Amino acid sequence: MPFIVAAGMAESAVPMGMNKNGNQTVPADTPRVKVTGWVVRGGYGETVISANDELVSSGPGTVTVYCGLEVSGNLGVSEKRSFEVMHNDTPVQTFATAAASVAIPSKTLTLARGDRVWLRMTGSTFLNWDTTVAGGVNSYLYFNPV
Repeated sequence: MPFIVAAGMAESAVPMGMNKNGNQTVPADTPRVKVTGWVVRGGYGETVISANDELVSSGPGTVTVYCGLEVSGNLGVSEKRSFEVMHNDTPVQTFATAAASVAIPSKTLTLARGDRVWLRMTGSTFLNWDTTVAGGVNSYLYFNPV
């Protein structure tokens, strides 16, 4: 599996982060769409991003994960978009909101070398309204060792 490596591999978990690169359309009524198209976040030079758009832990350690997104698109009355921070293939933090500026509550995880941290979401399920995830520094996923 190809990787984007900003520096060599470490023996323990190091800070890693990525920013969304370009906009992504999340089709209406499509559950659990992986958020893709990431680049290394400034200040996180040892980041490893897999070809599958996932942060890959350099080693074992306890980290705190942070995630925020800028999204747009219509929602039905009382409808919310759902966001899931994933640890490997398990959702570890789920957050639902109708807000356009999304700040998912931070989550502490224990990682092993090679563990993956990534993001998926579900947009509107009403009237075929797509959601757009905006690229840039306000759409991010990163973790720091505790």
